[in-house]
Amino acid sequence: MFLRHFIFVISALAVFANAVIAQKPPCRVALVQTRIAWGDVDKNISAFGSKVKECSGCDIVILPELFASGCEMKKSDRLLAREKKKDIAARFDDVVRAMKQWAGEVNATIAGSTIYMDGENFYNRLIVAHADGRTEYYDKHNCFKKGSFTPGDEPLVFDVGGWKFAAFICYDLRFPAWNKMYGHYDVAMYVANWPESRRGDWISLLRERALDNGRYSVGVNCIGTSPEGKTYSGDSMIISPDGESVASCGEYEDTILFYDLEDTP
Repeated sequence: MFLRHFIFVISALAVFANAVIAQKPPCRVALVQTRIAWGDVDKNISAFGSKVKECSGCDIVILPELFASGCEMKKSDRLLAREKKKDIAARFDDVVRAMKQWAGEVNATIAGSTIYMDGENFYNRLIVAHADGRTEYYDKHNCFKKGSFTPGDEPLVFDVGGWKFAAFICYDLRFPAWNKMYGHYDVAMYVANWPESRRGDWISLLRERALDNGRYSVGVNCIGTSPEGKTYSGDSMIISPDGESVASCGEYEDTILFYDLEDTP
């Protein structure tokens, strides 16, 4: 009887020890919610560089979708729109170089998207720049049918201090099946230029994806008004795996949201 009890206690302690060992340390995230200077790559690189400097001590800094230019895919003049995208895509290497520099300066992973051109095709490409100089990429998969970006077909899950982040861009949020294609991850990260007119969808879909996947949803959006008059209210936020909003930016607020993600059993 004593031996059986002893074995039970040892087994219970082993299970507890394994659980403690397996638990990840907190992951400090920074969500940069701010205005974008539409079409001005140099101004955006300078402005976001200043924002990133405020994020020392974070593990990952997340920027909005198309942070280097704003959403330039919809213009009434298609030829003008294409030429503008070509101009922005020509600065892709400059954007990557800046992000790698920021990552090294604050010793954190930096994530945000910009326009990339391959042949005659444009991609909305998410760049993940790590502090050790590595870069990883994700091309937006779910694109508007009337848009002018070519869909990517490769998902991306990247590591930040043992936390697995799945990369998504804006419209990807509306497709639960694509969100489940990624397999195991801890955080679904959505960078966006999501208009105020559909802010209710943004908030509800972030919650739905967290509940669907049982994972954190982290959404980063911009604020301000585009040259065409489209307004962006921000509403950047973090949703816990049980669907609760645990941190959020104020509506139209130019701010950086800091939060420590905690591992849950």
